[in-house]
Amino acid sequence: MPGCDGYYGAAAHLMQAERRARERKLIKHPELRKCVIERIKNGWTPEQISNRMIHERAPLRVCQETIYRYIYPKEGQREDLWWNLPTHRVARRPRRTRRRREPKFHRDVSILFRPDDVAHRRQFGH
Repeated sequence: MPGCDGYYGAAAHLMQAERRARERKLIKHPELRKCVIERIKNGWTPEQISNRMIHERAPLRVCQETIYRYIYPKEGQREDLWWNLPTHRVARRPRRTRRRREPKFHRDVSILFRPDDVAHRRQFGH
C-alpha cells in the first residue's frame, strides 16, 4: 500500500495468510525432498545437508531450518525422520532458555546451621 503510513492490521493479516498458503520448499519439490530424506537416513545432519548443497552449487537448495521444520511437524513425524538425527529427540528444544537464578543466600549460611547458643537464645542479643 504505497503512500500509506502506519500499521494496518487487515493488510498484515492478508500478507500473513498469503505466506502461510505458499507450500514449503520440501513439499513443493519432491526430488529435493527425496534427496534430503535419503541423506538424513544415511546419518547426515541438516547442517551438513544444507552446507553440502551450497558447496555443490545445487540449483535447488534448502537451509537447515527448513529441514528441521520439515522433520518435526506432521510430515516428518510420519516418517520418523527425527530418529535419524544425532540427538534422537521427538521434539525440538528451544534455542535459548532463561538462565537459572542463583539462590539469594548461600547454602552454608542457612538458619538451620546456626550455633546452639543462638538457636536457644541463651545469651542476651541473640
